[in-house]
Amino acid sequence: MELLSSRLERADRLAEITSRVGYALWQLQILEGALAQYFVLVAQATRGMGEEAGNALFEKASSATFGSTITKLRKADKLSSALEGRFQMLLAERNWLVHRSRATSGHAVINDGAFHELLERLDRIADEALLLLREVGQLAETFVMSSGVSKATIDRLTDELLEKWIGGN
Repeated sequence: MELLSSRLERADRLAEITSRVGYALWQLQILEGALAQYFVLVAQATRGMGEEAGNALFEKASSATFGSTITKLRKADKLSSALEGRFQMLLAERNWLVHRSRATSGHAVINDGAFHELLERLDRIADEALLLLREVGQLAETFVMSSGVSKATIDRLTDELLEKWIGGN
């Protein structure tokens, strides 16, 4: 009976770990897309270029790596040093998560302390991605408003886009 209990506990831990890994990756992907969009907005887009040209720029920017987008924004002087530092730290965590987390954290399935440490690290990654996503959103809104677009227009267009994406309830 003890062997079965141990196996069930490991299975439960693995399920929790993979759930948190998935959530952290999801948050990172959303942030990476938003950062690519922000890069196009502040460093590449030109007034009157049109939706088709803008979409082409976004397509190209979104195929770049997260690290290269951060570097391009820094070179374009579009990130404060404090914000760039946060992005670089999250990039290091993202790279660990994608490339080394299983190798360095496999024992979390059987070790209580390692399990809790891993969950806390995964939660920090997801939380920081969300916080940076909000920062990028605020920067984009500020940039668009400085270009003459009103807050009311931004809100209306956001509502229209959300309606297209998720529909009304």
